Amino acid sequence: MPQLLEVWNDTVDSKHLVGGIAIGIGVAVPAYLIADHLFTTGAGDAELGHSYALLIGIVGCIVGAVIAGLLFKPKRVVTQSAADTRNRQEVIDEVVEEYGDLGDPRDLKPAVQEEIRALGLFDALVENHENRAKGAQL
Repeated sequence: MPQLLEVWNDTVDSKHLVGGIAIGIGVAVPAYLIADHLFTTGAGDAELGHSYALLIGIVGCIVGAVIAGLLFKPKRVVTQSAADTRNRQEVIDEVVEEYGDLGDPRDLKPAVQEEIRALGLFDALVENHENRAKGAQL
């Protein structure tokens, strides 16, 4: 199994990390040095030549990153699981306790209802409203 490290909140293989750094250095540094030599030995302004060489070096960094990205694929595994509606009800109860009654979500504009449905909260909000309405009648 590869040695995985966490770098900037991402999981990477240590060998691939070293390989990516080597590719970046191997592409960017020669690109900068060659461009610096070509731009500064001409009849033009040496300071402007150094600036152009830095731009070529940055392009070399980008090319190196693309090469490393093509060679070394991501190591993370993304999984999705169904949400527990019991936890949603607990959170909704806490929100109601803190901010007051949320009202009937069926009274909202259709566009807002669609957003709430897309988040998977509509049924939980309706259930919470109906439970509170029954509790108020008792």
